[in-house]
Parts: sequence; C-alpha cells; structure tokens
Amino acid sequence: MTPAEIRTQLRITRNTLTTSQQSIHAQQALQNLKQLLKVEPSFKRPQKIALFLSQDGELNTLETIEFLWNETKHQVYLPVLETKDEWHMAFVQYTAQSEMQDNQFGIKEPSAAITEHLSGEELDWVFMPLVGFDSNGNRLGMGGGYYDRTFAFKLNSESNTTKLIGWAHSCQQTESLLPCEPWDVPLDGILTETGYSTF
Repeated sequence: MTPAEIRTQLRITRNTLTTSQQSIHAQQALQNLKQLLKVEPSFKRPQKIALFLSQDGELNTLETIEFLWNETKHQVYLPVLETKDEWHMAFVQYTAQSEMQDNQFGIKEPSAAITEHLSGEELDWVFMPLVGFDSNGNRLGMGGGYYDRTFAFKLNSESNTTKLIGWAHSCQQTESLLPCEPWDVPLDGILTETGYSTF
C-alpha cells in the first residue's frame, strides 16, 4: 500500500475505538508515563516536555497534561505553526492560563510572542502525534512534514539529547515496516496504552 492508503486505513482503525476504550487507553498511557518519569534519570530535574492536543481519534493527552501541570515541576509545550520565517514549527509553553487561538487547520495553539517560541532543539522530550508506527521506530504522520522538518537536526546530530517519543494507540502499529524516505526522522521510543519502549 502507498503511505496515503496506509494512513487512511490506520485513521479508520483508531476512530473505531469506543469512547470507553479511548478513556481507558488515555488512563493507561498516563500510568505508563508516570512509570517513565520514575525510572528515567533526566526527569529528576525539570524538563521541557512537548505534547499536543489530541484530535481525530488520537490517544488523548488531556489527563497527562493536567498531571504534568498539577503534580510535577516539568514545563509543558505545544506546537505552533505561525513562527519565525526560518522555522517550520515552534513550541510555546502551555499552562492552564494560556490564551488559545486556532491555526490554519483549526487546531488550538497557545498564543505567545515570537520571542517566547522555542525550537525543537531546545526541548528535552517530545511526545509526538502520529498516524502509524512500525517496529523499527519509523513514524507515519499526517503528511505535512512539520515534525520531520522541525527535527531534521536529529538525522545529523549525535550530540543532541532531545527525545522523540510517539504517543499513540497500540493498534496504530503496522504489521510490516513502513516505507520511509531519507528525510524521515525516526522515533526514539513509543508510548501506548500497553507500555513504553525504545527503538
């Protein structure tokens, strides 16, 4: 199948999950994140953690964001598309007091001065949306290339410590390896309702 066909099939698959299944998966994912926070040494100090606002059947992030706000000292960031001309996407700190605005896709983003925008390289952990992933850590996104272009530095830098973690339902894993291009940025790990693993 072509990437477009795989994308269509996987979006249908995750959208067949019931409201109850979605809720249970979100709670299980949060428990898996809590376990990661306990065992990963870098979380012993405040981290800059990027997430996203879920839509279209994506594994819900709301409970996780609220947990990070209320129970930890980590900072939460969301992606924003309107940013510096030389950047493809930026990240803005997200709090309960953030003023929100719609981007060109109708997705809510925190509103902030460009001077407050961070590049992908300035983040510690990025929990990324995706349509599909495989056992090698290849990620299939929505096709816009925003994340691949934003984190292209990962392809040529062994010194950067930014971790890219897929955040998805386990049913979004493909049985066979996904087709990938040289510019596709692989994941460092995946977190689903069934657990967390690295590639």
